[in-house]
Parts: sequence; structure tokens; C-alpha cells
Amino acid sequence: MTAEDPTSMTGPDGEAYNIRAASYFVLQAEHRCTACAKVSRVAALAVPPGHESTEGELELDEDDADSPGLDPQAFRDWLFSPAQWQTMPGPAMISSTRALAPEVAQTLRTLAPFFRQNPAQSGEWSNFCEHCERPIWDGALYPTPGQAFCPNDAAAAAHVSTQRIDAPFAAFFGMCWTDSYRNKWPLFSRLGYACSEAE
Repeated sequence: MTAEDPTSMTGPDGEAYNIRAASYFVLQAEHRCTACAKVSRVAALAVPPGHESTEGELELDEDDADSPGLDPQAFRDWLFSPAQWQTMPGPAMISSTRALAPEVAQTLRTLAPFFRQNPAQSGEWSNFCEHCERPIWDGALYPTPGQAFCPNDAAAAAHVSTQRIDAPFAAFFGMCWTDSYRNKWPLFSRLGYACSEAE
């Protein structure tokens, strides 16, 4: 990717990064804090099509459709084999982020200081209310239409600010929201990536 490849590093507990890209997006939106009822900015991270992940979706060939599965030794070999990087054709947004490359973390400290590591959650990256400093649960921001990072339509997505960062990205995520989630299509369109059934 670059002369100094951030993917050669690992996260704070030694876990290997599971997503990398040549560039990324810092997204910002507003969310009403459930602790103090004030509106706070919140941030999220997204990557463009062509990013790489070791957590790619498994697709079976038609020949595999009736397969009883791997024999026990083949399954063990697969389970304990080194992670393989796969190029992903669509955009993605990550949450439940446990580790970020140091350069990405520094960018977030500058652009979105309210999105930082949460010591109470083993250092997982969390949004914190700008007013009361309480952490904001990822489940309140990502999965359900109408939430900050799940806009219902193009008009709602227009309220999400996007900043493209043309620098290498590497992270270890727990959840990856790809274009297979139809409810993310308005947000991905906001980033410039139209999604449709044909894909």
C-alpha cells in the first residue's frame, strides 16, 4: 500500500488488523444523548470499494450447495490457518472498533475528539457526549433506520458530513456494515457509491 504499511502492525492486544484501505472517510452526524438529552456530534469510519479485509463474506459455489461441509481435519486447518486478505468490491463502515493504526487514531483526535478509546470497554473506540461525557452505545447509532449512521433516505443522509482522508487506513473491527445491508445504501450514496440490486 505505502512505504510504511500500517497493516504490518497489530492492535493493542496483539490482534492483527482485519481491514485496510488506501484511504478512508470520517463521518460526522448528530445524536441526542440519552443521558443528558442534549444533541452531540458523533463520528464513524468508512472505507471505499477496493478495501481489503480478512473477514470477507463467504460465498459458496453452486457445487458446494449440497456439501455436508468440511471433514474435521479440513475444518481445523481452515480455522487455524493464517488470515487471508480479500479485496472487497463495495464500500463499508465499521463499528465495535478495537484497534486503529496510530496515524488514523491521531486523525480522529484532531477531527473528532469525542470519538476515542473507552477504558471501560477494554479500549474499544466509542463516541462520547460532548456535554456530559457519557459514552454513546454503537447500537444507538448504526443498526436501525433513522439513527445517525443509518439514514432513511438521501435527504437524511445529507445531514451526515463526510471527510475523505487520503492516507492509509488499518483497523480491527467487530462489526462491518457493507453494501449488503440495504439500509446503508443512502449513506453509501452520500459517499459517492451508488448501490443497487444489480450488484
